[in-house]
Amino acid sequence: MINELDLRLDPYPWYEEMLQVSPVEYSPQFGAYLIFRYEEVRKVFADHQTFSSAVFDGLSQELTFENQLQGMDPPRHTQLRALAVHAFTPKAVADLEPRIRRLVSELLDQALAKDEIDFVRDFAIPFPVTVIAEMLGVPEEDRDQFKYWSDVIIEASEHLLTGKAEDPRHVAAYREMKDYFEQRTRERREAPQDDLISRLALAEVEGQRLTDAEAGNFCLLLMVAGNETTTNLLSNAIRTFIEHPGQWELLCREPGLIPQAIEEVLRFRSPVQLLYRVVKQDVELGGRQMKAGERVVVFMGAANRDAGRFERPDTFDITRPLGPHMSLGHGIHFCLGAPLARLESKIALEALIERIREFHLPEGGRLEPLSTFNVFGLRRLPLRLVRRK
Repeated sequence: MINELDLRLDPYPWYEEMLQVSPVEYSPQFGAYLIFRYEEVRKVFADHQTFSSAVFDGLSQELTFENQLQGMDPPRHTQLRALAVHAFTPKAVADLEPRIRRLVSELLDQALAKDEIDFVRDFAIPFPVTVIAEMLGVPEEDRDQFKYWSDVIIEASEHLLTGKAEDPRHVAAYREMKDYFEQRTRERREAPQDDLISRLALAEVEGQRLTDAEAGNFCLLLMVAGNETTTNLLSNAIRTFIEHPGQWELLCREPGLIPQAIEEVLRFRSPVQLLYRVVKQDVELGGRQMKAGERVVVFMGAANRDAGRFERPDTFDITRPLGPHMSLGHGIHFCLGAPLARLESKIALEALIERIREFHLPEGGRLEPLSTFNVFGLRRLPLRLVRRK
């Protein structure tokens, strides 16, 4: 029996065992085939005709995740994603850089005024939440609620996919969030502003405007894509550098390694560990015969530690040549927020290197994992910061 707490704290010993013993395995506990090896994980992502993303269909009357982009297949997925990618084009992301730098500086000013901080609460959460909220046009007073909704989406989707009953708290939060964004969409149709909600409210797909519900679902997607990846990437980075202080010292000496460091953190501790797919037609994968209607779980976190693909996979090495890890997916569902997450993380690490010589856990400090195991990160990361003189 797989212990959920172990998965949330450190799933990698289990991944190593499964990669060696049974890299494609049916699990009654998950009710699905578990896919660990890099080769098969990549095949599942690449073949959307055989492995469908419509994993939420029929699971809930209240939590209608099947109407969101990540739960769709072509052709509707293709049509709607064409709208979403405009929010994260290289130019759109680059235009955000001055504001991102100011925000990082402000947050670090506040952090360095304290003897001890919680890196997650004081930096890794407010930083990307503020960026994506400003992009959408969410007012400052609503941003704590905005983050709460984002966390509920992650938790509720995991509950559905693992067969747990609907949680009334999830349903209530989901309704609140949908009502909020649909109302903002209606307001922007009447009085457009320079924000993403306005652009979605006025957008058309094949000559048809998005409905309020469709535009609201887009807001939900952008809200999650725009903050969860960066929050957990940054907290995983600091956790990993605490464990590997020599790598932090190397990065401080050679800041040109920052892009490689970001990719190595993504590989070493993927912010998203797993995703579900549904088999659309009978197929053989990894020596296993799978039938239409069965489910598979692809473990990107395990694929990134596959010794058949990565040399010294359990070694954290920021000089590792850039390679195609699976942390951000592959194929038509490649992470929408990846360009923004990479830019935010780059700017954050540059600022941390410039202003902080070292950091460590305070005496008695402990790490608290997130309550989910599909999204991998920390709920709490206490830090003592040593400033540069």
